[in-house]
Amino acid sequence: MSYISGMNKLTGILLLLILSTFNITAEENIIGFLSPAEKEQLYSEGEISRYFFDEELPSYLFNTEFDKDLLEEISRLHITIGVESLYFLKYSNNIAKENTSMISIYNTLLSVKTMKGIEYYSQSRKKMRTLYTESFAVKDMDNIEPLEDPVYKSIPQALTRFLLQTDKTFGENIYKAVYKYNGNTIWINMINETKMKYKFIPMLKPEKMNVNLFITSVDDGLLFYGVTVAETSSFLGLAKSKKESFYNRIKAMFTWFSDQLEDK
Repeated sequence: MSYISGMNKLTGILLLLILSTFNITAEENIIGFLSPAEKEQLYSEGEISRYFFDEELPSYLFNTEFDKDLLEEISRLHITIGVESLYFLKYSNNIAKENTSMISIYNTLLSVKTMKGIEYYSQSRKKMRTLYTESFAVKDMDNIEPLEDPVYKSIPQALTRFLLQTDKTFGENIYKAVYKYNGNTIWINMINETKMKYKFIPMLKPEKMNVNLFITSVDDGLLFYGVTVAETSSFLGLAKSKKESFYNRIKAMFTWFSDQLEDK
């Protein structure tokens, strides 16, 4: 082997090592706050979740320019119950990288009509149950005629919609949904505009539940983060006993999202 060809080979190896290190660093930068055990669970099981109460704050949101905005949003509530879940959706034959552009993901997230009939596993009943029996966009609080889901060719920086959803736990409610995009991450912030009840018991006043979804891409897949926080009524014990309902909402949304991508 000549000196020049040997040097070229060495240079190529060094370049590969540098690029590999850059990729690791880039991914580590977005989830570097997780412990080794949490990373292992995220990549092996695809999910890490936790509940938090009272003065605690969420801690699983991947690094994004929106993190301060999220904290500002939820600081408006006196949080009595919260749940957060971080999911890793690995690219596969069913979900190909080339089919998951940000505009494709954005339009998927806009298709709220397809959320009707999605299911979750009920721990109390030990079986699958329907989460949303109705799900569609409306013009505003005074006009609840169903609207068609829009399809965009480019992602707007911000978009506001009103959604009507009927679920098995809290009945029919209207949410204000704000979609934001910063070039790498899509954030949806949903706030209840109507009083939420559990079996006729008032549980959440208007604007007292804040649901957030964040989606971004990494080298081998997508990160999907969901967090729900609520300021419940005086029936705090009931709220905590129903904490799985808040988790099920996020889990069902993630399952719906991944299923929609598989259908593309």
